[in-house]
Amino acid sequence: MTRIEASAACLSWIPPTAVEGAFRLPFGLGIAHYDKPPPDAAPDIGALLAADAIRFANQLRAWIEVHDGRIVRHGMTGGGRLGSTTVRLGSHGLTFAGVALPNLTPPAEVCPDRVRFSQTAGGHTGIPVPRRVTHPPFWRLTAPVAWSTITLTLHADGSSEARLTGASPFPRHYLYGSEGVLTHKSALLRYHDWISESGKHAAPWDDVPGTVAVTPVNSEGERSLANSILVSEAYRQHRLPAGALLSEAPIADSEVHLLLDGILIIEIDHEPAVEAGPGAIFDPALRTQESREHVTVRARTACRLAVVRRDGLDEQALLGAAAAQTARFAAFGENPR
Repeated sequence: MTRIEASAACLSWIPPTAVEGAFRLPFGLGIAHYDKPPPDAAPDIGALLAADAIRFANQLRAWIEVHDGRIVRHGMTGGGRLGSTTVRLGSHGLTFAGVALPNLTPPAEVCPDRVRFSQTAGGHTGIPVPRRVTHPPFWRLTAPVAWSTITLTLHADGSSEARLTGASPFPRHYLYGSEGVLTHKSALLRYHDWISESGKHAAPWDDVPGTVAVTPVNSEGERSLANSILVSEAYRQHRLPAGALLSEAPIADSEVHLLLDGILIIEIDHEPAVEAGPGAIFDPALRTQESREHVTVRARTACRLAVVRRDGLDEQALLGAAAAQTARFAAFGENPR
């Protein structure tokens, strides 16, 4: 009898500048705070929650027992862990605890050679947010619901894979696999949709289906450079509507684009080749003339981009990001030109 174990975790956090409209004011005044990106590997979830560095976590652990190549027993443990939110009023801090909703754990999907486990976890955030309604007094205070659904499939051959299959439109969700390494992230932040939807229902707990756009993470060097840009907030922003070309938001050769939110498709001779999610870096100074003629970058979804001066960035890190992009093309059997 062989016992095989695996785990998955989803950490949810608020990236810098992610909140839009009038709701940005408390963040700009230092009353509320954005979060730093969680670590790439082996996150100490308890410490992150205690430090108010993430908003909540969804953890799933599972096991199977295999005899003669067939799965004979299986089980799972885990659950959601909500953090607290601290607001600052002058020299004083007030901490509001989140309110967890019951974990949703449907029966495992059992096949002779694999078992698929699923878990939805989340709850109401600590601080109520005003939401406009159509009747007096025309505003209602509700605590939005943040949640994620992760699945974990264990195979009789010892392999496993974790997936982020559903999540609230806000905040950003990071998925970690069995090795404790970041593998995927949610690509779209929809703050206004999140506030509006949370005022009406609690998503999966009210049998309202939820989907999430997910992209793989970039290389370690790209992530490090993107994170340093993100937390610095030393950039200007612009938006790109779905279907538009990145060239329609031109920048100087002395500047670099960082994708903050959304999904971009890199095309070769107008054929989709590579998908890029938040954290992708585009440096016009490193493009060859042939690349300019054959490679285009198009917004698959509405995108939000940061523009940062190139001379403030590490040159080797930029070259590493370009090399990683070349490797992604090679993986698709394409010539990046």
